[in-house]
Amino acid sequence: MRTIFAAVLFSVVLGLGCNATESGPPFKPIADVKTLMTAVVDPAADIFWDSVGTIISEEGVDEWYPKTDEEWAAVKGSAVVIMEAGNLLMIGDRARDNQAWMRMAEEMIDAGALALEAVESKDPDAVFAIGENVYNACNNCHNLYWVGDEARGRIRRE
Repeated sequence: MRTIFAAVLFSVVLGLGCNATESGPPFKPIADVKTLMTAVVDPAADIFWDSVGTIISEEGVDEWYPKTDEEWAAVKGSAVVIMEAGNLLMIGDRARDNQAWMRMAEEMIDAGALALEAVESKDPDAVFAIGENVYNACNNCHNLYWVGDEARGRIRRE
């Protein structure tokens, strides 16, 4: 009898737990994709890309990279924003479709995670190298979807 009661109780709890997660959290996306890109993603990507560099000229070599904990923290923040922006792009009406859009948003998350690892290692060469991953994640999506350009190869919503 106890075994049957335990099995029934377990089934009820499992069923309630599944139903609770099916509806998901009450997300309330406010910004459209264009606003999200211009206000959140672009500034974060620019901070990341501009954090490390080298210019070789007739005057010599000019190298820059984060040197203080505060400078590294700013670049870390940009990597986290890039990573989490991929999640924001999947929420609500922002997603253009459930195939390519979602895959590319996940690629943005992955690129942001690599960026975060590079920043946490405080290795300027790694940060510079991962900049290509971030760029490719952005560019691959922009090649298919471009906010404000309805004539560009967009996939129709399902």
